[in-house]
Amino acid sequence: MKKNLGRRLLPLVLCFAVLLGSTLHAGAAEIGTDTSAADTTAGQETEGTQNAAPGTEGGQNDAKTQETTRSPLDEVNDEIDRVDDELDQLEEGLNDARENHSNLEQNKSEVESYLDQLNSQYASLSGQITQVQADIEAKQQEIADSEAAIAAKETEIAKIEASIAETKKQIDETQADLDEQYEAMKVRIQFMYENSSSVQFLELLLKSDSLVSLLNRAEYIEEMVRYDDQLLQEYRETKQALDEQEAELETEESRLSEEREGLQQERDALEQEKADLDALNETLRDRQSSVAAQQSSSAAELQQYVDELVSSSDTIHSYEEEIAAKQQYYEELLAEKERQEEEEARRQAEEEANNTEGNITEGDSGIDSGMDVAATDDEMLLLAAIIYCEAGGESYEGQLAVGYVIMNRVRSSQFPNTITGVVYQPNQFSPVKSGRLATILAMEADPDVQGKITDSCRRAAAEVIHGTSNVGESLFFRTYAPVPQLLENLETNGIPYYIIGNHVFYHRWVAY
Repeated sequence: MKKNLGRRLLPLVLCFAVLLGSTLHAGAAEIGTDTSAADTTAGQETEGTQNAAPGTEGGQNDAKTQETTRSPLDEVNDEIDRVDDELDQLEEGLNDARENHSNLEQNKSEVESYLDQLNSQYASLSGQITQVQADIEAKQQEIADSEAAIAAKETEIAKIEASIAETKKQIDETQADLDEQYEAMKVRIQFMYENSSSVQFLELLLKSDSLVSLLNRAEYIEEMVRYDDQLLQEYRETKQALDEQEAELETEESRLSEEREGLQQERDALEQEKADLDALNETLRDRQSSVAAQQSSSAAELQQYVDELVSSSDTIHSYEEEIAAKQQYYEELLAEKERQEEEEARRQAEEEANNTEGNITEGDSGIDSGMDVAATDDEMLLLAAIIYCEAGGESYEGQLAVGYVIMNRVRSSQFPNTITGVVYQPNQFSPVKSGRLATILAMEADPDVQGKITDSCRRAAAEVIHGTSNVGESLFFRTYAPVPQLLENLETNGIPYYIIGNHVFYHRWVAY
């Protein structure tokens, strides 16, 4: 960019050298005199109104020369226009880049927000999976405990069944013994009843050899009867006990079977719960895998936006650097233009200084001091701009004086009766002719470079509309240093004049 800037400034330097050489060749005096930071020549306008009529042959020749010959100032103006267009394009590109950067930031923010949500979902799913896995392990333990309880019940039932089998065996054996004893008892009883007549019974007793034998026989018979009764009672009791034991064992077996069935149902329920937990765990893992895939995709998208933002930042920085360099070059062009305009004004002043022919204009100024002038906002800006161009570097009094000369002309019958008409009257103000006034007005319309006109010039423009002139009825002004004979002519012809700063302000035009 700096190399391009150097190449662009080189033609300007060469143009300035050509202009300076032509000025020196014209034999102008005191070009180096520092009179003002702004264009401060206005005396040349008198030639246009007093000595040269529009449409003369000389004027036509000048027009043809201007059409065929481009001055260094024209080249600078063209370069300013070109750079101004480039600045507009760069600003547009910068705005587009910033808008794109803002959109990328918005997209990045949205992806970051979405990624945060995915991270929260992933963490939540991880917590749920951990809890479900703990629940599965707990269910597995419960199932194991249930199966152990069922196994214990199975063992108890097996023992009960063995006891029942043993009891049934005992019952069967006891029943067999009792049946055998019962059959023997029936035989004995049958025998006794079949032979139970008193004669036979008595005969049995009488057969005894002695009383002792008799008693023994009677006791034996009684003992037999008691034995049979006892056996019968024991049979009944044993049979009842075994029946009760069998019933108790069968009841216990039924209870244990019911408990076993209940435990099996609990185990089945636990296994179903575990199956449900396994299914939930699989679902959660599938969701977690899906979220992980979305995380990966979003992270890649986020990284893409980050990379694009870095590239966008670089683009914006490049635009800003190029704009800054262009702006610096633009300011240098404006400064070069202002310098060339000042040189052109000095050159014209020297040319006019060499032309001392002319007549002193006498007569009434035609100023209507009571005339009320209404200025629009545009005219106020135009007035401030011409004051800045003619006396921007002068004191506030000098700026007021330039403004009052313009307002005196507006109120004079010898000039147009509007600020616009006076300022743009042909061959009157050098900043109009050089294009500097148009440049200043264009800069004020550009938000990037506006503010060139100083506050003091704006205040001066506002004050001279209805204020009292500090230079009387002066209708002309110019820098006096290049033309010292002007003051002598003013003195000789008794024309009132005022010197403020680098300018002399006078009532009537005079040759110098």
